[in-house]
Amino acid sequence: MPSSNSRQKSVSPAENNLDATASVGHWEQDSLMVAVLLSIVVVETALGWAGVALSPGGIRHATLFHASRTSCEAELMAAGAEVVESGPRAEEIARLLTGYARGEGALLDEYPVDLPPCTPLQRSVWLALRHVPYGQTRSYGWLANEVGAPGKARPVGSINGANPIPLWLPCHRIIGADGSLVGYGGGLEMKRQLLELEGALPRSMFG
Repeated sequence: MPSSNSRQKSVSPAENNLDATASVGHWEQDSLMVAVLLSIVVVETALGWAGVALSPGGIRHATLFHASRTSCEAELMAAGAEVVESGPRAEEIARLLTGYARGEGALLDEYPVDLPPCTPLQRSVWLALRHVPYGQTRSYGWLANEVGAPGKARPVGSINGANPIPLWLPCHRIIGADGSLVGYGGGLEMKRQLLELEGALPRSMFG
């Protein structure tokens, strides 16, 4: 694959509330764009291969951990990524992913994201995931209240499950009100593993 040589600043402060847009890109403009050039960053970590598809504004799509580089790249290419990212942004993402997978507390949820075209409620739900601190969990009911949709835990949960940027927008930190893991796109075992890695569940269960 050809290489792109982005020299943009790799990290900026994360948004603190749903009105913040600096690290999220311009959603309204993105929804009108026909195509955005996306580049690939893939890295091998202690938990497997993981990667992101980058737009000029930040992460547009992210993978969970894969068994192979090929399957990880295939997911990103299916999301529209076409070239391999190189330079500071790729180096920063590699550092964050490898540190996270080693349990070093790397804060993936501070890296800029650039959401794909979505509804206002989807945008609110996905960004609200960054309000759940590393090492903690919240319920689906809490998430619904957080985005001003009390009593709508089920549709909010469906949006959470469709999160296009897992890990970086930490949907795995949302669990059932009774403490059950409920569901996860990567499977309940991966969800458990991530929560144990972050210290939200006892490490004795980590395998």
